[in-house]
Amino acid sequence: MGPDDHLLQEPPFWVNLLRPSPRAVHVKSDKEKWNSRYCYKELSDLEPNPFLMEHREVLTSGLALDVACGYGGNALFVAARGYKVHAVDVSLNALNTLNQMASRNGLPIQCFVADLDTYPLPQCIYDLVMVFRFFSEPLMAALAGSLKHAGMLFYATYNYRHISTKPDFNPAYLVPPGGLAQFFPDLQVIVNEPIAGTDGQVAHLLARKK
Repeated sequence: MGPDDHLLQEPPFWVNLLRPSPRAVHVKSDKEKWNSRYCYKELSDLEPNPFLMEHREVLTSGLALDVACGYGGNALFVAARGYKVHAVDVSLNALNTLNQMASRNGLPIQCFVADLDTYPLPQCIYDLVMVFRFFSEPLMAALAGSLKHAGMLFYATYNYRHISTKPDFNPAYLVPPGGLAQFFPDLQVIVNEPIAGTDGQVAHLLARKK
């Protein structure tokens, strides 16, 4: 077994996680892009998101999911506070780094290579779901469904105003006017900030499953 094999094991609750799909070419492109992005670490990549830090008082313990986790600064933060974490990303480079840091610090983080645009999330198992700097409208219902009763959702990513400084950014990956809460009608909203951040180009949502 190679050093990366533990990152490629199929979680029993994700059916067909590693089976080819009609989006195989697109997935390969995503992997190449993000593996290239994660060839070099920056300090900011290892820090927890400010929105998570600001509202850390709601964190308890249990099982957490970190979607599009990158180097896993958020996963490391909540794992140190008592959560077991499933960290998911399309980049093996990022997950290798996260796995090494988790092992070095004795933190309970499992890393899984997956494109969540393609593969289904497990339902009703997470006490905490975190999504930072990632937006895919078709995934919203699955994110809500993956939460247990009273489970918490932390979400922070770029909104539509980001296009003013990044005109080549795909608008499909930006939160539209109205913010994130509109995609989670069955959750109890605690914090909804459609326009946030120092430049107003980020959307925030903190919500609880009823």
